[in-house]
Amino acid sequence: MRHSLLILLLCWGDVLARDPFRPVAASLCQAAVAPLTGWRLQGIAGRETRYQAWLLTPQGERVTVGSNTPFPLTPWQLVAVTSRSLTLAVPASCHAQQTTFYLKGYAHVKDSDPAPHQQPAAGLRR
Repeated sequence: MRHSLLILLLCWGDVLARDPFRPVAASLCQAAVAPLTGWRLQGIAGRETRYQAWLLTPQGERVTVGSNTPFPLTPWQLVAVTSRSLTLAVPASCHAQQTTFYLKGYAHVKDSDPAPHQQPAAGLRR
């Protein structure tokens, strides 16, 4: 009986034992990260397997994001890039944080020609 109780305690101790090198469950998720407010998608180029996008920060700096390169502002990570949108997310966030940027306008849209009464920006023509 003593031996069976000792074996039971040893087995039960393994179940309750915690790996000291593994983080505590509460620290596995990351607290809320500042949203990317004021960021704008300037353009996307490339093909489906290798897109490259340009974002403009609120400070006016250009950030290049590629399909095969990490996003420079941690902990945000690139989730998806299409020909018209870019999606970033914080994967280890306690609350789902995801931001999607879209290009304005439609595919193949060009600026309209200037009105007939306006001079072209290049100056007078002779």
